[in-house]
Amino acid sequence: MGASTKRPRGRPAIPKELQRQRLIAAAFRALEKGNYEKTSVADVVREAGMSSRSFYQHFSSKEDLVAEIVREQGDKFVAELGTVMRDTLDPLARADRALRTFLELFPNQTVDLERLGGEAGQRVREARRVYVHAMTELVQRWLERLLERGQIARVPDRAAVELALTGIEGLSFRYYSEGRRDELLAMRPALLRVFLRALDF
Repeated sequence: MGASTKRPRGRPAIPKELQRQRLIAAAFRALEKGNYEKTSVADVVREAGMSSRSFYQHFSSKEDLVAEIVREQGDKFVAELGTVMRDTLDPLARADRALRTFLELFPNQTVDLERLGGEAGQRVREARRVYVHAMTELVQRWLERLLERGQIARVPDRAAVELALTGIEGLSFRYYSEGRRDELLAMRPALLRVFLRALDF
């Protein structure tokens, strides 16, 4: 008689990356339902239909999860910004669309990212630094193409571009952290004027 094969019991295991994405999506939903301070790991895992053990296999704390969300959102924005730079021909429309894409990246729920401490706070700061650098690179390449086509007279200094982007990014984070997202979105025309002035448009 051949060796008997046992049929596995229960549901098949969810792949690790899918678990992680489910937890991140659940965190967004849980945060939309309530205040960040009052939202617990238990709320997130309940929303995800997963266990606390699964949560801690991916994240060390709620703050660690938020830091990962910021990193992922930054990666997503940089990818979307690349699409905007490729697909929108008019320079002013391109700048406006890029700014709108960035401002709409911020979710409705307020999280005071400026006050995240420890490793999570460090990771948020690093993610912000990385995507400001990536935005600067994309904008610089765009300006160089405009110069080649004769659409602008000169490419501004990289420092001026980075300073403008850092200022807009910092202001956006502050307004978001203070629960002023609607005000932030309403500021888009003013922010666009500041950005274009920095680029000598």
